[in-house]
Amino acid sequence: MITNTDKPAGSEDSRCLDFLQAIMDNIPDSIFFKDTESRFVRVNKAKAENSKTTAEDMVGKADFDFLPAAQAQRAFEDELSVISTGVPIKNKIEKITHLNGTEAWVSATKIPWYDNSGNIIGTVGISRDITEMIAYEEKLKENAEALKILNENLEEKVRQEVKKRRDQEQLLFQQSRLAAMGEMISIIAHQWISPLNSLSLIIADYAAAVESGTASAQSLTQLVEETTEQIDFMSHTIKDFKDFFEPSKKKFIFSLIEAINSVMSILSALLKHNSIDVFLSVETQTDPKISGYPNEFKQALLNILNNAKDSIVEKRKVMGNERYKGKIEITLFKSGQYYNLTIKDNGTGISNSVKEKIFDLYFTTKGKHSGTGIGLHMAKTIVVDNMNGLILADNHPDGAIFTISVPFDI
Repeated sequence: MITNTDKPAGSEDSRCLDFLQAIMDNIPDSIFFKDTESRFVRVNKAKAENSKTTAEDMVGKADFDFLPAAQAQRAFEDELSVISTGVPIKNKIEKITHLNGTEAWVSATKIPWYDNSGNIIGTVGISRDITEMIAYEEKLKENAEALKILNENLEEKVRQEVKKRRDQEQLLFQQSRLAAMGEMISIIAHQWISPLNSLSLIIADYAAAVESGTASAQSLTQLVEETTEQIDFMSHTIKDFKDFFEPSKKKFIFSLIEAINSVMSILSALLKHNSIDVFLSVETQTDPKISGYPNEFKQALLNILNNAKDSIVEKRKVMGNERYKGKIEITLFKSGQYYNLTIKDNGTGISNSVKEKIFDLYFTTKGKHSGTGIGLHMAKTIVVDNMNGLILADNHPDGAIFTISVPFDI
């Protein structure tokens, strides 16, 4: 088991652990490793700062030393559940109270921590502070209620006073901007789910390799490359979507193959962890390039692939067969003035009762604690509204198939 003192200073394993700690400390979200008794084994700088203490002070202690008893007990029970069942707890939203009495909303994910033999030796957790996002949502709800009341009396107020009508128009304009900001914040939060999960898996896999003594310079280099890519992706998400709702946003000519490979690189750890193979077939003679928004297109593709992964995992549960082999087939081909991209999975498929709603905003079949209903809606917005393309969802004999068609005019 990894601790802060289990390797002599200056050893290769010690340097690897130090480097792992350095990477963790540069991630803005809280990360921790706990043993089977829910005691902290390793934490990053953000976790220590959010707990109003130091990493050294946290190691060997439990949440009961840093949180109120009731909150610590809930965390303890969650970790016992992950350890006993092997089933992760994803994006659980809860309010916590720090040692200094301050409160914060967090979205926490906890996954099993395995040793090299496949035995669960604890949990790996990562949490994000979403206090600001919750405040924005509450503000939007308050404004929406205020707007409803104002609209109910708008006609009478317009007849009474022109100036009040103009004030109301200005209020509506500001309300629209707040709503757009709230949606963008939700999208950004949704986009961070996959890379954060991938980071947790990458770190856990490498930690297991270090513990077993199989870590090498090559695996360390791979760790640096993969974590850097995930962190860069997360860092650029806010920038990439800053002007998302601006119609004048500049387009770029980009390669569809490069976009697909970039997304696959981001999801590789997550798909591997879930035993899902991906097959890419390119049926074009030249490198297919289109004019559009490359980063947003990647986000749309990432959401569809992540949905495919969730569908395959759900099918295993329904079948009661954890060894059911997951498969995603991506095919890129040209037809007329369109490049077509199909994503076919062998998951649960799409129920006929929800097929017409699958791209609706906030519509989800995953339950309110697992899905936000934003991902596929955003994918449609990007492909249809921003790139003049088409996106369809249907079933095939083994699962679901999504088709993205984008025009090329270059």
